[in-house]
Amino acid sequence: INSISYNPAGLANLKKSEMGFTRAELVEGVSYNFLGYSKPVAKGSIGLGVNYLRQSSIEGRGANREVTGKFEASDTAINLAYGRTLTARTGLGVNFKLITSRIAGESANGWAIDAGWQYKAPVKGLGLGFAVQNIGPKMKFMDEGSALPLTARAGMGYTVLDNVLLSFDVNRQINEKKTVFSFGSEYMVFNSFSMRAGYLKNAVSGGNSLTDSGGLKAGFGFKLKGFNLDYAVTPFGDIGKAHRISLGAGF
Repeated sequence: INSISYNPAGLANLKKSEMGFTRAELVEGVSYNFLGYSKPVAKGSIGLGVNYLRQSSIEGRGANREVTGKFEASDTAINLAYGRTLTARTGLGVNFKLITSRIAGESANGWAIDAGWQYKAPVKGLGLGFAVQNIGPKMKFMDEGSALPLTARAGMGYTVLDNVLLSFDVNRQINEKKTVFSFGSEYMVFNSFSMRAGYLKNAVSGGNSLTDSGGLKAGFGFKLKGFNLDYAVTPFGDIGKAHRISLGAGF
């Protein structure tokens, strides 16, 4: 179900309907929510999802730097996705989304398209994927346009010994000229319980300088009779930790 947000080609091999909810408490008063539903249809699968990102309690300042009170900001995306297999090894997907962004009393509306590809390699346990996200026009607040965060991502996963998954992901934020590298691992302790850990590394290029920063992530997953629970925590140094929990069901 989460492929709606990352790579719609992940819907291609859906065998049954799924529902999922994700809640993330990030840092500095930012929270993220996702609610989605997917269902197999003729020659593929469809997915519906809503992403909601909210920033609360921002301090407002006037032209002379005087405090003018507090305000909030939020972003909402409504997604309609479709994925299907082309061959036994290849799947394609596309996602159309309507976007609304709000800051205090102002708002902007727009649309974007995501497109993705997945491939099951002839090597046992190896999978590849590629996606381009946020293809669309600028969004305008009043008279000022802002480009969407156009992103290209590629990743691979390799299963070792049937119960260990190793993954690698490259995420290129095109307008910001920023690249993020991610490494992940999952160890299935037994059929219903998995432990996970990962590392994220940023590489930001600007002129002749290169600034690196990274972070560790850890979590677990639990599955039982078609239901699943996933939890992850990401430390952010002095500003705190981000917590993410996901609930899902297949039927």
